[in-house]
Amino acid sequence: MSAVRVAVEALADRPERTFTYLLPEALGAAMPGALVLVPYGRRLALGYLLGDEEVTDGMELKEVEAVVSAPMLTPDLLSLAEEIAVYYRAPIGTTLAAMLPPGLESRLARQWHVERAEDLPPELRDLVDADGRITDGTLLRHAPRRGRDAWINRLRRAGILRSIWSLRPPDVNARRERVLRPLPGGSEPSRRAPVQRALLDALGSEERSLPELADAIGADASSLLAPARRLAAMGRVEMGWRAVDRDPLAHRELELALGHDLADEQQVAVEAINALPSGGELLLEGVAASGKSDVYLAAVTAAVDAGGSAIVLVPEMSLVPQLADRLRAAFGERLAVLHSGLSAGERHDEWWRILRGEATVVIGTRTAAFAPLAGLSLIVVDEEHDGGYKSDRTPRYDARWVARRRAAVTGARVVLGSATPDLVSLARSRGGHSERVRLRERRVGGLPEILLADLRAELAAGNRSIFSAPLADALSDLRRGSEQAVLLINRRGASTFILCRDCGVSLRCPDCDLPLVYHLDGGTLRCHHCGRTAQPTERCPACNSPRIRYFGAGTQRVEAELRARYPGLRVSRLDSDALAARRGFESVYDDFRAGRVDVLVGTQLAAKGLDLPSVTLAGVVAADVTLNLPDYRAAERTFSLLAQVAGRAGRGPMPGRVIIQTYAPTHHAVKAAAALDTDGFADEELLRRRLLGYPPFSVLARLLIADADRGRAEERGRQAAAAVATEGVDVLGPLPSYVARRAGRYRFQVVLRAPDASSRAMALERVPPGVAIDVDPESLL
Repeated sequence: MSAVRVAVEALADRPERTFTYLLPEALGAAMPGALVLVPYGRRLALGYLLGDEEVTDGMELKEVEAVVSAPMLTPDLLSLAEEIAVYYRAPIGTTLAAMLPPGLESRLARQWHVERAEDLPPELRDLVDADGRITDGTLLRHAPRRGRDAWINRLRRAGILRSIWSLRPPDVNARRERVLRPLPGGSEPSRRAPVQRALLDALGSEERSLPELADAIGADASSLLAPARRLAAMGRVEMGWRAVDRDPLAHRELELALGHDLADEQQVAVEAINALPSGGELLLEGVAASGKSDVYLAAVTAAVDAGGSAIVLVPEMSLVPQLADRLRAAFGERLAVLHSGLSAGERHDEWWRILRGEATVVIGTRTAAFAPLAGLSLIVVDEEHDGGYKSDRTPRYDARWVARRRAAVTGARVVLGSATPDLVSLARSRGGHSERVRLRERRVGGLPEILLADLRAELAAGNRSIFSAPLADALSDLRRGSEQAVLLINRRGASTFILCRDCGVSLRCPDCDLPLVYHLDGGTLRCHHCGRTAQPTERCPACNSPRIRYFGAGTQRVEAELRARYPGLRVSRLDSDALAARRGFESVYDDFRAGRVDVLVGTQLAAKGLDLPSVTLAGVVAADVTLNLPDYRAAERTFSLLAQVAGRAGRGPMPGRVIIQTYAPTHHAVKAAAALDTDGFADEELLRRRLLGYPPFSVLARLLIADADRGRAEERGRQAAAAVATEGVDVLGPLPSYVARRAGRYRFQVVLRAPDASSRAMALERVPPGVAIDVDPESLL
């Protein structure tokens, strides 16, 4: 027997800890990346085989119980998982599980091979199949009610039974479509049956599916079923079924991949990408409508033509369709899609297509960074400034860091693209750690006119509407059918808090102690953190006063005000509530692109990536929502969001206008966004961060403690802070988190600030058990 190294999804003394097992010869040669079943404590656990291991004499090792799958992870992903475990302090078994389709452990199936049937109980002998096997369920039904496991183990130790484990297919129904096969002979259809005759003509001499025949004769596939059955009864055709892979993009119309030549600066960018060394990194900074997507497409095409493969990452599911449409036009069935919005069947089909090598290009959200592509040569990270690339659950990885490390392992090149680059990425470029190419010119349209509407002056003039006078006038001038507008307010719901005007009590979530938000849909109060819902009340729960007032505004209130004030405009909403339905974003986006909607109201989702030439007006209803958050990245997020919104207008032949409503028109982030001055904002903000000791001039980590008892949570936070206190590392806290209570659990945090990653890693090695670790946190909220 050989010794192998196995990662198990379990807690250990250090995150990268693996375990050594003996692999019996009877199980065959298992390759790294295979799933195995191993004894762990008193249970059998799913493990991930990492490779061979050298052992010293005298070591007592347990044996691998079973090899349950062929390799499901490529060698570079196995190496990457070990790096993630060390850097992010995440158990390596949990890290490997995050790379794979979910629910693998629930799909383990056990059968029993009968070695000596004559020694089985008589009632079981007749139940053994022709291959000498008996199902696990059958064996358990005939086992004694008491001591069942011990009885089975006795049969195993006696050599009567041997277990066989495998991985069942996911519990999804195979997708099938009707097919027709021509048969020789048979009677001819009547002249009064033109559809039957058309079917035979379109069918020819080959098997074809009903959808294919429907396209050929210009009919609906469902209307052809009855004529096909009549042809089958006449003996002219045979009907059957054919299994097909699920295609998450099949419902979308095919678009042109690249219908024009690249401009000179775009060509320079493509050449710079192609000239990158193995593992090299390039920051592609381009103003809105400068054609970054064209550069991505050209670089991916070059990589695939050279025999490689490519991954294209976007921060949100909502950004997948428009970029995937163009990639599908170029690569067809060689394109795969990976994100959490796919059905179980679609995820299963896409994963195995990639693993079998049938797909050479993958587009998706951060999980697509783990796509098991062979020959990876290019990774594109679009909208690289976006916080959506940081995972909020273990392993709390950043897909941008993962892209860099996977490129280092595979020799691929990394392209980070944005109109408003992340300051850490910009600092890396300025420090010589990556190349930087800028696209300064819009390919379509021109720079929009940007106006700052001072809400202080509006209030002084008596305007208490959520729309300033300039924004109200611009909406009135919008020409229905030829011009469109995008309005952004980064809050959901209709009213953001409900207050009693007599005693001052606000309605709050009893589990999170946060204000409940009123939603027009269903007329309910909702907690945006734990999901709790409640019915609106007519009287104050504290003093029984009827003077209940709804304050604040969210997307639903803006939508309602627009419908009431501008009845001639067609309004739609784009936020996470509207996206609850499957393919919700695609429905809203397609309606807006087709001109069936005049004004789109949304949260930050509406600011990302919409490329529509008829949008002439972009408005920010409340620019100060993110600016006043207690986080060191608040100014950067505000600048990025405002600049991204400004990029939505004027992308066509008609001039664009941008109106930003704010109470802080002199703030450097707001002024820089109005001027679209990325370098000016970066210079001032990086100076502030240098003085305050924030990234990129330091590295951070956050320890998270949650407990149902507030005192115990705070005490655990003090213990964690004391444990990680080391020379050269600033330890801040414990302090209550920004959301101090969620789902009935009190939350405290400890922030570590270190001069470099190695100092931070030494401190994090001392974190007590039961404390969550967030390395390079996207936010301190």
